[in-house]
Amino acid sequence: MTSLIPLYTVGVFVAFTLSQSGMVRHWWMRRAEQRGWRWRALLNGTGAVATGLVALFVGVAKFALGAWVVLILIPLLIGVMWAIAHHYHGVEKALAVTDPAEPLPLREPRVVVPVSRLDRAALAALAYARSISDDVTAVHVATEGSAVVDMRHRWEAWGGPVRLVILESPYRALLAPLIAYLDATETMDPTRPTTVVLAEMVPRHLWECSLHNQTALRLKLRLFLRPNTVVIDVPYHLGQRGNGESGAAR
Repeated sequence: MTSLIPLYTVGVFVAFTLSQSGMVRHWWMRRAEQRGWRWRALLNGTGAVATGLVALFVGVAKFALGAWVVLILIPLLIGVMWAIAHHYHGVEKALAVTDPAEPLPLREPRVVVPVSRLDRAALAALAYARSISDDVTAVHVATEGSAVVDMRHRWEAWGGPVRLVILESPYRALLAPLIAYLDATETMDPTRPTTVVLAEMVPRHLWECSLHNQTALRLKLRLFLRPNTVVIDVPYHLGQRGNGESGAAR
């Protein structure tokens, strides 16, 4: 129990030093509107120096007995909190609008719709993609050669005016060929935004969600940090038919 005394002593006097120093800064910041701020700041400054010296002496004398915990932990916590505050200030500055008349760039995006198979969910995603842009491309990653012919036949019957790009992936990789395709199309016009429209099937029961849409989830994680790229989910709810079957884009 006695080994906790140095830890307690240093912690108490460090807290006193920080609080008294904070009051000195407080009086200094309000010096224009606060009468008698000098003697108040002097009083708090004297207390900060006195308690700081006690904390320093006890910390050095009892460093090996447990005072090192406070002397290391408190500066570490202060550094972490300062870094967090610096991050928030930087984000606020980066997002600030300095000129209200500054026009925002507005260009029609190139829309890419990954299609694993041509079903109702894919058709709903294609319909939504065509509603936001005239430049829509469906991309199918084929892992088997026989699937290419079947996909082309089905696309001629159901795909409509949307052009289809088939990427062959003999090693059964799905995300890498699609990301490479997005990078290649972006090089043709780097300033034009890219919108990736994903078809996601929403099952009837909540517990079934873990059985579906895993590839779409991994793709969204890959595209989250990709600049100039927007990802749109178009959910298709099982059991619903008609105009409202695809739900709303999220």
